[in-house]
Amino acid sequence: MQTLGISGRKERDDGRLKSIFWPTVENAWDVDHLGRQGFWICTIIAAYQLVFALISGNSVAMLFGVVAALVFFVGGMGVRESSWPAAALVFCLFSVNLLYAIATAHFPGILDILATGMLLANVRAAFISSTWKPAAEGEDQPTRFSETFGDKLADQMPAKLWPVVQIPFFGVAALMFVLSVAGSAILFLHRFGVLTGPNPAQS
Repeated sequence: MQTLGISGRKERDDGRLKSIFWPTVENAWDVDHLGRQGFWICTIIAAYQLVFALISGNSVAMLFGVVAALVFFVGGMGVRESSWPAAALVFCLFSVNLLYAIATAHFPGILDILATGMLLANVRAAFISSTWKPAAEGEDQPTRFSETFGDKLADQMPAKLWPVVQIPFFGVAALMFVLSVAGSAILFLHRFGVLTGPNPAQS
């Protein structure tokens, strides 16, 4: 998992795909690995969201995309700290955005489907990490490094910032989710002729 910034740590026996899509937790190093992996997955998807928002040319889409990217990045901090509610909210937000795209006749590509699968796997990984307990008190724990920029980003920053930003994160992310669900529902109702009048997707 060197591409996700996890090199230099205890190796896992799982293959790369299994580690991402169906991970297991047997010790504290697995918890640490899955937290870092989940953080980088959310960060990459946040960057993906930000780039597409900035090239959209639509000021509303750009604003929503920038906020969404920030939400995904902060949600990644929650995943790093084994917060399965944060992982679940990020997954739900990404999924409903795919529904919104479908409602506007923009069907998801392979990258969108792959990202959805990874975010769903993040929920499971964060949940099993949050419920794992060491076999004995005082058991050795993996060290959180601060040698490189990636270490500072994935190891140090979430531990410091997540306790402070988690409440605003859940508030903003939940509001975005509700707005996205409402927008998708309105577009689908227009598509199936239940609602009449101007279609928001065409404005």
